[in-house]
Amino acid sequence: MSVASPALAAGAGFRVRPRRGVGLIALYVLTAAALLVLTLYPMLWLVLGSLHQADGSLGFAHYAELTDKFAFAGVLFNSWVFAFGSAAGATVLGVVLAVLVARTDAPFKKVARLSAILAFVSPPWLTAMAYVYLASPNAGYINQLLNAIAGVKPFDIQSMSGMIFVTALFLYSFVFLTVEAALASVDGSFEEAARVSGARPLTVMRTVTLPLVAPAIVSAAAFSIIISWGLFAVPAILGMPARVYVFSTQLYLFLQAFPPRLELAAAMGVLFVATAMVVGMFVWVAGRRRRVDRDFAVVVGKGAKGAALPLGRWRLAAGAYILLLALLSVVGPYLVVLWMSLNTKWFGNPGLSGLSLANFRYVIFEYFAFWKVTGNSLRVAAMEVTIVLIVATAASYIVRRTRLPGRPAIQAAAMYTLLVPSVAFLTAVMWAWIGSPIPLYGGLLLIAMTQAARSMPIATRNIGDGFGQIDRSLEEAAQVCGAGRARIAATVTLPLLRPVLLAAFTVVVLSALRDLNTPLFLGGGSAGTTTLSVLIFQFWSDTRIGESAALTIVLLTLTLAIFLPLSRTFRRGY
Repeated sequence: MSVASPALAAGAGFRVRPRRGVGLIALYVLTAAALLVLTLYPMLWLVLGSLHQADGSLGFAHYAELTDKFAFAGVLFNSWVFAFGSAAGATVLGVVLAVLVARTDAPFKKVARLSAILAFVSPPWLTAMAYVYLASPNAGYINQLLNAIAGVKPFDIQSMSGMIFVTALFLYSFVFLTVEAALASVDGSFEEAARVSGARPLTVMRTVTLPLVAPAIVSAAAFSIIISWGLFAVPAILGMPARVYVFSTQLYLFLQAFPPRLELAAAMGVLFVATAMVVGMFVWVAGRRRRVDRDFAVVVGKGAKGAALPLGRWRLAAGAYILLLALLSVVGPYLVVLWMSLNTKWFGNPGLSGLSLANFRYVIFEYFAFWKVTGNSLRVAAMEVTIVLIVATAASYIVRRTRLPGRPAIQAAAMYTLLVPSVAFLTAVMWAWIGSPIPLYGGLLLIAMTQAARSMPIATRNIGDGFGQIDRSLEEAAQVCGAGRARIAATVTLPLLRPVLLAAFTVVVLSALRDLNTPLFLGGGSAGTTTLSVLIFQFWSDTRIGESAALTIVLLTLTLAIFLPLSRTFRRGY
């Protein structure tokens, strides 16, 4: 039994409303200004850039040129096939794995979780590089081996199907982590009731389990589509050599042309942003209709954890599925890239005579800019995480803890970039700052700002949910005791948000280290803005395979060195 203090008892019948001080108004203005500069200002320039004509007037000639000269319909079709195919493959792989781990007695559950986490933190080009070594149409080791045995070369990873396959192996981890978390929160008594009623295991899974987590599956699939649309590394490594162009690679060609075709890039960016918005609206309407039609409030305080479904004779098949997925997505690519980094000879050399540490010695000790490039990567990550945590926390506080006007606009400005393909947003940033009197273009700060704008939606959503989990009465109690807003935030709210802020910090840092698109497009070709990911891509483009693989191992080691201590902190303290 709890005893309320007189002050709290006297205020029990009303909610304390803090006064709007100068500090709160300043926070509101600064947050709105930051979001304007980070997310809204570039998109305005993207639209203006697509309409800009050579004589200074505005018109739609660039849209017509796209369809007349550059086979835009083919690029659009390829982009749709790539995005939806990758998302569909990732969704199937991730949902099946999540169900096996969360709802059955399948073996190797720790292997499944570990491989999914490693796939999530790994850069996407790592898997692409590994499969080029194994399954490129002419020089791939597997093709060479089969050609020597049977006279056939059946695999061609440098194709649309290869792009979809590799991207699905990268994205399935996000789907798995999302759906597995949703399944862990669902009351198992629903499934137990279905089993008691005589339903077969597959019927329970199809009619009860999956419908209960349908919102999580839909959101993960939709997010996978958006990621695929903006993905550059996999289409560049696998698609461009075979002249299979999607949105991101075609934009790259426009920007690499001489002179750069910025107007065409802007026009294509606008069209793909519109396409992504249509998909996002469709998913929102579908999700809203499902929420209206049925109740998804299935997470209860004292819900029973459902008994693991016995797989019987299918248990062996489930274990084989988990191990095969881990082999294809993590273990195999890691070992192949490590082999490539140690090999000083060309593709298809299985011998041990060519193995040495020469590639590592060159990239770490002999390459003139290694330490500067590594420092650039760390500085960009530090600046990005600082911007994201400050702006996302401020925006979430305004939305969740104030009654100021314009709160929906603040939230929309922080969240909408989730629906914008990354390369389209990069084109917008180029238009906004390349001719600006403020010399940001070609600098690390603009790269960090752009990456922050891309990471803002996830951080804002997570931190906003964290605010929603904190009972307002804790802050109101501090105010009744005389504390102001700043002191309440510093001594009550932020300490309670520490786990959420740490999670957001981890996600943002990892995304910053593996991001290739932003520094490649906005670095201006300067050595002073080159990051590890860009240097890896440059080495690969110059067919310096060993050095590229060695740098990939270095980047992966750096990523794990940051991620593993943070994950250990979660397990110990939170």
